[in-house]
Amino acid sequence: MKKTILLLLIFFSAITINNSGCTSGKIKSSGFTITGNVEGLRNRPVILDRVSFSNQNETVKEVKAENGQFTIDLPQNPGVGYYRIRSGRQSVYIILDGTENSISVEGKYTKFNNNYATVSGSKLSEKFNSILQDLKNRKIDIYKTKSIAKESDPVLGSVLVVNVFGSRPEFLDIHEAVYKNLENKYPDLYLTKDYKSIIDSLKKAYARQQARAKIKVGMPAPDIAMPNPDGKILKLSDLKGKIVLIDFWASWCGPCIRSFPDLTKTYQKYKDKGFTVFSVSLDGVDSRSAKRYKTPDALAAAKKRAKEKWINAIKKHKLTWSTHVSDLDKWDCKAAANYGVTSIPRTFLIDREGNIAAVNPRFNLEEAIVKVLNKN
Repeated sequence: MKKTILLLLIFFSAITINNSGCTSGKIKSSGFTITGNVEGLRNRPVILDRVSFSNQNETVKEVKAENGQFTIDLPQNPGVGYYRIRSGRQSVYIILDGTENSISVEGKYTKFNNNYATVSGSKLSEKFNSILQDLKNRKIDIYKTKSIAKESDPVLGSVLVVNVFGSRPEFLDIHEAVYKNLENKYPDLYLTKDYKSIIDSLKKAYARQQARAKIKVGMPAPDIAMPNPDGKILKLSDLKGKIVLIDFWASWCGPCIRSFPDLTKTYQKYKDKGFTVFSVSLDGVDSRSAKRYKTPDALAAAKKRAKEKWINAIKKHKLTWSTHVSDLDKWDCKAAANYGVTSIPRTFLIDREGNIAAVNPRFNLEEAIVKVLNKN
């Protein structure tokens, strides 16, 4: 009997030891640590915040650095979301997918931000920082950024779009696409609810913007009749039956130039389906800048130089469609006035019947073209 009891005690002791070991392992694997080594941070407070798109941020934990080093220990990963590590006015943002155990941050306190600090241990944060670096170094443009945002993890995509495109109504399309991804994967996440509020605000702002616009979707496109580089008058109305993008641009407009690689690709892709571009250049001299020229000859020479820059830009950027026009009056351009253009680039998509199909579809041009194609 004593021997049986002894064996039972040994058996239950073994179970207890094994279970204890398993439990200990789980605690260890679910623990979460952020370590930092930041030159110049000294002994300042360091705070981990959970960040929302609505600026309703929540402090998760505060520690004090010692000689520029700090450790933030939590019993478990704080969960999928958007966070920041801050000290004073300096902040580094991190994105968590909920699986991370250990994250390290290194850098200098004077440049303690995502452009300079190094974050490791969080794949989403590492990718976010890499994208920001590529944008900063112009390795990618906003068109590529939109594509990356759509294809990435939806939390990363939403953080990227909110940071890069902000709350400008003309980017409503990319916000809606990324929000849909976020809602599908994380319907109950706090960021999803925040983003819904952003989308609602953008829709209202876009509606107000369209209400104020001189040119609205559905109305007939005002005709344009202007000279091409050879002096021949070309009319927009002569292109009726085609899908036409009116592109207001100038050789001196940086954003215009940066849009050309994508525009030329889109043209090549859809030109055989009836798509073309009607380019209206705002190169030239307007009444305001004409005051700089003291004689008619000087003014004529300035217009000649502007025309040369216009023609050279067409060749340089391989704008191979044939409809290029300009009156060389810069901001006094009559077509720009008729279309309410006060900044460039500015675009208008015209359907086959000659009506406005989309206003300023710069970043969703292909989608807008496909929509018109499917309509017909």
